[in-house]
Amino acid sequence: MRKFIMLCFISLSFLFVDSLYAYSIDDLLKELDVPDWREKITNPLFLESFKTTEKFRVVVDLADARGYDWRYRIRAIRMLGHMKTLQAEEALLQMFQDHFFHHECPSLKSYVAESLGDFKPGKRLMEILKEGLKDPEVLVREATAKSLGRLKMPESVQYLTEAFNKEKSMAVKIAIIHALKSIASPEAQTFIKQIASDGNHRELKDAFGGSL
Repeated sequence: MRKFIMLCFISLSFLFVDSLYAYSIDDLLKELDVPDWREKITNPLFLESFKTTEKFRVVVDLADARGYDWRYRIRAIRMLGHMKTLQAEEALLQMFQDHFFHHECPSLKSYVAESLGDFKPGKRLMEILKEGLKDPEVLVREATAKSLGRLKMPESVQYLTEAFNKEKSMAVKIAIIHALKSIASPEAQTFIKQIASDGNHRELKDAFGGSL
């Protein structure tokens, strides 16, 4: 009986120690507070260690942590994109649809849009991401167009062309044209030819070196 009680005490002690040293946002901040953080968050060995439920949750918590330095939130957001897991994709999709997520820093949503372009193409992903083409922030619309171009889904051509016709920002228009070129479906190529020949997009042609 005494031996059993001792074993229980030791087990509880280990659990207590583990709880004291649970991985936290502060631990992640230290790991991301390095000059080469961009290279670090693409390193497969570094990312592999965050596939546990506990550590993955910390990355999501930092990305979504209002009140923390936005520069480190961006690093966590981009890290989720490089993970390329279903859990990471779902977390980013929820952030993208949260109207209060980027309240403190409007550009945060553009990094979420950029990160969503890192995942495998899918109908649900495209249906949610395309809404970024209507966002009031130029950076979000531009990042959304770029990500749709990386996903290369022909189904997104309709949304890209509709957005182009309503868009006023030259930067976003250029991103849309690049996306359409990347998708390269017959519909995308036809639209680009129309833009190139209608004579109403001189500035856009100049941005592409005189030819679309």
